[in-house]
Amino acid sequence: MVLTILIVLLGPAAGSFAALVAERSIRGEAIFFDRSRCVDCGVKLRAGDLVPIVSYLLKNARCSTCGTPIPPVLIQSEIVGLIMAIAAIASQPDPLRAGVMAIWLWSLLALAVADLRFFRLPDSLVLACAVAGMALALLGDTNDWAQLGARFYRLTAGAVVGGGAFMTLRVGYRLLRGREGMGLGDVKLMAAIGLALGAPALAWVGLLAALSTFILSGLRAVRKGRPLRRLGRVPFGAALALAAAATAVAGL
Repeated sequence: MVLTILIVLLGPAAGSFAALVAERSIRGEAIFFDRSRCVDCGVKLRAGDLVPIVSYLLKNARCSTCGTPIPPVLIQSEIVGLIMAIAAIASQPDPLRAGVMAIWLWSLLALAVADLRFFRLPDSLVLACAVAGMALALLGDTNDWAQLGARFYRLTAGAVVGGGAFMTLRVGYRLLRGREGMGLGDVKLMAAIGLALGAPALAWVGLLAALSTFILSGLRAVRKGRPLRRLGRVPFGAALALAAAATAVAGL
């Protein structure tokens, strides 16, 4: 019970940290050894400014020093982090596995934020996702450690299938169209997702990501009055990350 409550309480803070990690990874800034500060005036934030969700609402989404608006992605990430914590607990048989699942989901959140804001999937975040996913896969249901070898084979196959399939798509698109249609970050992310979920689940991840991207791109095209082919870049890595989270939580 204590671990379960701790996971829920950590959810919003983990979501806030995911947004911070995404931004600092892209900018090449220190993640753990530099206090949070206002990006406009540079004032270091106090403890009272860092209470997830509450601080954002009480300060009316503005810096208390200079009045600069706080990016909405912060509270959005905190809310999603909380939802992911609850989903991890609800979908897993015990607090230990729920904790590992939550860490993996939060790493996917950081990747989604990075891709949505900067169209980048930093290698450091993909590596963190891969490590957490490997731990999740090896942990299994925590009851039968004799199957450890089988689990390792399963996660390895998932990484090979996921990364191999997307590398094939990337190379094939470049040969057919003469330009890049998918970044290496998407290939690496799909391999990391395969580590956690195994090869059979990757079909669901790809389907959910493709459908969500198509629907959102269609709505965006209608809103802007443009054809789909003229919308420009699409953060497909974010769609993959969130589709993987949904697939894992739903047990697909």
